[in-house]
Amino acid sequence: MITPSTKTNLILKEIGITRYETRSKQEKNPSKTIFSYQKGNILTLLEQSYDDLNQDEVKLLDAIVDAVNSSDNKSIKKESNLADLTTFVSSMNDIKGIISFLSDVSILKFSVPFVQSPSLKIMNSDQESKKILWKQLKEIILK
Repeated sequence: MITPSTKTNLILKEIGITRYETRSKQEKNPSKTIFSYQKGNILTLLEQSYDDLNQDEVKLLDAIVDAVNSSDNKSIKKESNLADLTTFVSSMNDIKGIISFLSDVSILKFSVPFVQSPSLKIMNSDQESKKILWKQLKEIILK
């Protein structure tokens, strides 16, 4: 017995229309803008500009960077896209580590220590995520 769904698929197939297609793996958007903020020898990757962060997020970001920074307090802000991020990072001198507050850059390979962090918004409300990040920073960047 042919079900209505099977019959519909057969008719659509005859006229050249496929009802269901397997999805290709969606690639990350290489044109997505990534904001970087470097303070001393720590580079952070952000989803929005440092200047657009709210006051609590700025305080938290500065506290995180200052805790692992062993260099001067000179800061640099820059925008790049996902496709050029690896080249951008490799061109930078004296980077001790990278802290990413983005979810889609963990697939990239960097030549310097890299820590994936939850977003600053999440960390402002969740103390446990701060503890996990600090543990990762001690194991990866401060070793």
